[in-house]
Amino acid sequence: MSATPAHDVDEEGEKGAVRSSTKGAKRSREDGVKSWFDRRVKQPADLLYQRYMYFVELVLRRKPLAPSKNGRHIPLRVVHETPLLDERRGRSYISNSVVSGRYTIWDFLPKQFWFQCTRLHNFYFLCIGIPQTIPGLSTTGSYTTILPLTFFLLLTICKEGWDDMKRHKMDKVENNQDATVLRKRQAAVDGVASSRGLARTLSLSGMLPWASKMANDVVDEVLEGDEDVDLQWAKVRWRDMKVGDVVKLRRDEAVPADLALLYADGEDGIANISGIKKCAADFVCEDPNRNLYDFNGRVTIDDITIPLTLSEVLYRGTTLRNTTYAIGLVLNTGEECRIRMNSHNRPAAKKPRLERYANQVVLFLIGYVVILSVGVSMGYVIWHQHLEVRAWYLNNAYVDFGQIIVGFLIMFNNVIPLSLFVSLEIVKIGQMILVHNDKEMYDEETNTPMVCNTNTILENLGQVSYVLSDKTGTLTENVMKFRGMSVAGLATTHGTEPTGRDGSLDVRRTSECALTQKDLTGLMSEQKVSITVEQRDLGPLETGARQDGRPSLQQRPSSDVPRRSVQGTDSFVSTAELMRYITDHPSAAISLKARDLVLAMALCHTALPETTKDGTINFQASSPDELALLEAAQDLGYLMMQRSSHSIKLHRSDADGQQNREVYEVLDVIEFSSQRKRMSIIVRCPDGRIWLLCKGADSVIVPRLQQAALASRQSHEVRRSLQAEREQFRRSEQMTPRNSFGVRPSMTSRRRGSMEIRRDPAVEHARLEVPGGERTGKPYLRRLQGFAVADDATVFSRCFKHMDDFAMQGLRTLLFAHKTISPSEYAGWKKLYQDATTSLTGRQERIEATADTIEQGFDLLGASAIEDKLQKGVPETIEKLRRANIKIWMLTGDKRETAINIAHSAQICKPESDLFVLDSAKGGLEAQLRDAAMLYRDAIGVHSVLVIDGHTLSQVDAEQDLKQIFYDLIPLVDSVICCRASPSQKAGIVKAIRSRIPSALTLAIGDGANDIAMIQACHVGVGISGKEGLQAARVADYSISQFRFLQRLLLVHGRWNYVRTAKFITWTLWKEFWFYLMQALYQHHNGYTGTSLYENASLTVLNTLFTSLCVIVPGIFEQDLKAETLLAVPELYVYGQKNKGLNLPYYLQWVLLAVSESMIVWFLTWASYGHFAQMSDNGLFALGNLLFTEGVVFTNYKLLVLETHYKTVIVGISFLITVGGWWAWQGFLSHAYSTNISPYDVKGGFTSTFGNDPNWWLTLIVVLAVLTVMELGYKSIKQSLLVAGLWPVWRLFGGRARRDADELDVGLWQAMEKEPEMRRGL
Repeated sequence: MSATPAHDVDEEGEKGAVRSSTKGAKRSREDGVKSWFDRRVKQPADLLYQRYMYFVELVLRRKPLAPSKNGRHIPLRVVHETPLLDERRGRSYISNSVVSGRYTIWDFLPKQFWFQCTRLHNFYFLCIGIPQTIPGLSTTGSYTTILPLTFFLLLTICKEGWDDMKRHKMDKVENNQDATVLRKRQAAVDGVASSRGLARTLSLSGMLPWASKMANDVVDEVLEGDEDVDLQWAKVRWRDMKVGDVVKLRRDEAVPADLALLYADGEDGIANISGIKKCAADFVCEDPNRNLYDFNGRVTIDDITIPLTLSEVLYRGTTLRNTTYAIGLVLNTGEECRIRMNSHNRPAAKKPRLERYANQVVLFLIGYVVILSVGVSMGYVIWHQHLEVRAWYLNNAYVDFGQIIVGFLIMFNNVIPLSLFVSLEIVKIGQMILVHNDKEMYDEETNTPMVCNTNTILENLGQVSYVLSDKTGTLTENVMKFRGMSVAGLATTHGTEPTGRDGSLDVRRTSECALTQKDLTGLMSEQKVSITVEQRDLGPLETGARQDGRPSLQQRPSSDVPRRSVQGTDSFVSTAELMRYITDHPSAAISLKARDLVLAMALCHTALPETTKDGTINFQASSPDELALLEAAQDLGYLMMQRSSHSIKLHRSDADGQQNREVYEVLDVIEFSSQRKRMSIIVRCPDGRIWLLCKGADSVIVPRLQQAALASRQSHEVRRSLQAEREQFRRSEQMTPRNSFGVRPSMTSRRRGSMEIRRDPAVEHARLEVPGGERTGKPYLRRLQGFAVADDATVFSRCFKHMDDFAMQGLRTLLFAHKTISPSEYAGWKKLYQDATTSLTGRQERIEATADTIEQGFDLLGASAIEDKLQKGVPETIEKLRRANIKIWMLTGDKRETAINIAHSAQICKPESDLFVLDSAKGGLEAQLRDAAMLYRDAIGVHSVLVIDGHTLSQVDAEQDLKQIFYDLIPLVDSVICCRASPSQKAGIVKAIRSRIPSALTLAIGDGANDIAMIQACHVGVGISGKEGLQAARVADYSISQFRFLQRLLLVHGRWNYVRTAKFITWTLWKEFWFYLMQALYQHHNGYTGTSLYENASLTVLNTLFTSLCVIVPGIFEQDLKAETLLAVPELYVYGQKNKGLNLPYYLQWVLLAVSESMIVWFLTWASYGHFAQMSDNGLFALGNLLFTEGVVFTNYKLLVLETHYKTVIVGISFLITVGGWWAWQGFLSHAYSTNISPYDVKGGFTSTFGNDPNWWLTLIVVLAVLTVMELGYKSIKQSLLVAGLWPVWRLFGGRARRDADELDVGLWQAMEKEPEMRRGL
């Protein structure tokens, strides 16, 4: 029963000395800065925090909980009359409710107002809006800023509140789940009945309208086959469970709280305590903490004390397996459950990364507004001195300099429009709807669509630099399949599924192998055994690419690299052929070896059989590995029928169909641990001999072999040969041209068929060709037995070759070993082992030390290969993300060997990668870190992978020097594999990346409750709606059903949303700059008095009616490149990572464009009024209306027609509505205004005066024509230079044209998309 949780010497010495001195000087400078920081910043901050905590403790009575004196005491009672008291708090233990929301009803408004006011644009508008309300300062109204700002803030706060309310609803769903708890029968029945009766009475009387709902919330009791008069099993909400409750769980049910296991159903009787009602036991356990891999406690029964360890504890968030039902005692509840304590509770609100660069632009514009206001205010001072003091009609009209500056600041504040942020919310809602409704991310098998839980950070999807992924349920399906084994130097395959990642072992790599006379003593002549491979078309990811004769790293599966064949000089047969040979030759040495290996697979485990109603036997195993081995043993003739704590019953099937029953007495089981890396079982065989079986990693099995020296030597030789091959391949890879971030350019690759398979065109199906064979495989096996079993060196060498080849396929390998023990040896060891297992101090250490004494002198049985089946499309997705300059990290709680194997299979770790393992068990952790730093700092063009486990990571975090070295190493590494990591460690890694590499944007993806902390700590959190439930999907920012959808979410929607948002912000700020620059130019002609050029009503609705759709529609629907292009060329994703869409230099180009075009518009229009003076209406309204019309028409034409690439019907309709609406607005104003004496003579202006003047229309047409010619001319010249490779223009002066995919301009890709051949290629 188990619970499964929801990577020349002197010269070199001189260089090293120089490097060390440089580092020392740098470190000393850093220490100086740090000490100043400590004195001036950190110490005052700490003092302020201490005073704050003192206030909290004094006023609110909130003190840090002191540890309990002797641990948490929980008596085992069927029912507790009063709640148990928490010694640390002096009151009852906390409830079992959990909260994932960010706010409560009390702190929501204060936190949100503070959060909104700390955003730069909101603070800016607040500083403008408050002075604007002072009478006499504003020329544009008193409340035109503060009221819209208040509305916008309330709207944003409501949206945040809605998002958080959804999180609380998800919490409510979890807290309201049902659990089966032991209760008194009378209290359960009468209490519920009375509450129902009262609720029904109140609801019928109408006194309490919510009473009917309360009645529906009451859960019916479920009475089971328990004959006890006083007790019954009742359904209770999770939130109502208390510490000390007795809970009953059924298989596949989620564990509602941290439980101590009391009883588990099954013949093995894995029960610590039975007879719950009669038993008076006292549990003592440690206070709640975050350690998931250790548990300290004890249980006292009748003055007998036994240890309570991790093996007897079930954590909340796990799922019950391997037993029909179990009974447990609640130890920890709610937020004190260990997995919950590892979660990142109440995470801070996430901000979009693009906001950082938008703030740079906003700061620039704030500076521009201030300088412009000061400049025109100085113009007023000059105008006052030269003209105003001499004008009798302006006597005593002088305005104070401070007031005129404030007035101009208010006038020009709309250069940063409030509508930008209001419209941005609309844009993001539209973007969210499009992402949510993408059918390409809909999983038909599970009927699960993509879900957006927030729209705030959609553009972050286009700027991700690090992807931190869980393994089980995220990368893999957590379904293990036995794929092969190595026994007596013979490699076999198992299963008939396709080769490679989705099937059995890949045998395509070997075209021919030979067994010579020297190897096969007794053979008449040299024989050849060849394997020919069925011809087939390779998929896009199986097809390699070559450039200048070098193998490409792009789109190559793990088998497409030079590696040693599985066969080498030996055969490769199926397990079915091997079993036929065993049947024909049962006494042959190879048959005995193979039979012992299969028998070991059927015995060395902790799984339980279960017979279904139809007689089928299923297995319940603590790990999928054991399940795969048991199923393989069943396929090979050994079926486990029954298991108890003392025996295992097997049925052995012969080739003739006879069933033989064998019973093996289980003497001891030494379970697997992360420190031991192996599992052993001692059984008494039917013939009476005592047999010790052991399986584990080769690193721990080989040193314990009887011929350990020979085995180690052969292992080193195999690894040395393999390392030489990989080094040669790596050097050839380094010579291949790469793009700017170290990946071979995709544009230069040429696809072809199979790269490394020499296929026989005359043969269509794979088969073994044996000259003169009687039956496929049999003669070769008969020849093989004569030398393979007798020669231990050959067996070792071939076994290690096979294991390496299995690992290269991404398969998980285990070595099996065995030995026979004499009764006297076992009896002496048993006494020591019994003392170790009952020890209350250092129990685990004593068990491991005692086990190590008997796990010596093994004989090698063989090796197994198990496939942890990846989800569909995982390797392809990871390869594309890597090409997109995204570093992939895998953070998992599994053991190191498993994590590395999956990393190979998923292509996180490549065959040519430099793999460096950090292990605190080796000692000298600082030296290991420095060696890794030196290795990766000097490595150029080599894919590097760092492997670290949770224990080593905790030691690194505990020492500041080690922490500094480790996190300085992070930017140098391509991938990191972190195994045995707790949820808090996963979140800590995320935080470390964010603090050490501020420019990096992180994304975490996982599917279980142990991934929540990591998901909440990242910039972007993605949850997988997987087999472990919806815990991660509920709290994540986005939810998908399969890992493969991540490539479309990032490469397509991430890129699109980044481009859309960046264009929306840039275009909005450009048009405001364009409009208000002409307003500033007009001040020269009105004495810098602040008179507005534009009529007030039109200016008020400018951003709402006439220039909103031209930025909102592209902000929602724009697609600068097609999805097919973005998926085929992932390097284009770098556009967002390098912030090419929005940055200050890029915006300054648009500012320069706005200045030049607005100058042209102003002077051309002013010339028609001043120089030529041919207008029939020389009023201010006519001039301002003409400039306003030119601005509205050109802005919509430029943004919707010239700049928008993805032109749809919506774009055309938006243009017609906006431009047509402007002319309708003109007519409306002409009739709505009354006749008055004002600079703005609006009444009848458009319909009667300047609207009938052809010169007015001619000026409009000329200005628009000039602007259009300028735009089209610029685009034509730019396109020509792009095609010639001379854009940007500095390449005209000697710059080399880059042809890498990530360096090509978007316009060139858009042009290539129009070419039919290129479109087909993409």
